[in-house]
Amino acid sequence: MKKLLLAAVAIFCATSISFAQEQPAEQNPQVLPMFGGKAKTEEQQKKDEKFLTSCDKSFASRQEASSFFMERGWEYMNEGQLDTAVYRFNLAWLLNPDNKDTHWAFGLVTSAKGQTEEAIIHYEKALGYDPTNSLLLSDIAATYLKVYSEGKKKKKDLKKANKYLSEAITADTANAFALYNLSKVKFYEKKYSDAWDYLHKSRAINMTQIDYNYITELTDQMPDPKGFFRSGIPTSSNE
Repeated sequence: MKKLLLAAVAIFCATSISFAQEQPAEQNPQVLPMFGGKAKTEEQQKKDEKFLTSCDKSFASRQEASSFFMERGWEYMNEGQLDTAVYRFNLAWLLNPDNKDTHWAFGLVTSAKGQTEEAIIHYEKALGYDPTNSLLLSDIAATYLKVYSEGKKKKKDLKKANKYLSEAITADTANAFALYNLSKVKFYEKKYSDAWDYLHKSRAINMTQIDYNYITELTDQMPDPKGFFRSGIPTSSNE
């Protein structure tokens, strides 16, 4: 295992050096999901083959190698280095195009960059591999909600969000993020009592995802029936 890890690190460093010698990030297909979806030159194809051959010698399988680069990608993403993260996700995708996590990651990154429509495309691809994944369903629903709230407020986008959130909760009734976003759906539908109901179900499980600006907006429309929130601020008393 130690030799395997050292070999993997060597590959990782080699690809990083090559990446650093490329053109600026904003124009570089290596930091675009799936390398920008463009046809590669013969030189680029040879470079890919060399990378894949090196991984074949260092890992038990390409699936294992793909997981390794996914982990590196998550580390960079957590540090806010999105372009570097995408490059690692691209390597993971190159190793295993059927790795749903690569498409999921592409969705998260493009969503973080404000590219919501592109994010939805990647989430849909990920769902094709894992259609009942509650967290994945929550992420695509949240993106549809963002499209709705920041765009022209088309009902079809709200319906899509509602559909995916319902499926997410069916798959996992304790998905606090899904319950929270379902509260927002009800808010947009002006069903404020239902919005409070789902909000309380969510905060009873996990309060960390709650945006208190939203609580203020909801409170302005209807006071908290449970008296837990006042003007977006939790009261000192609990149920």
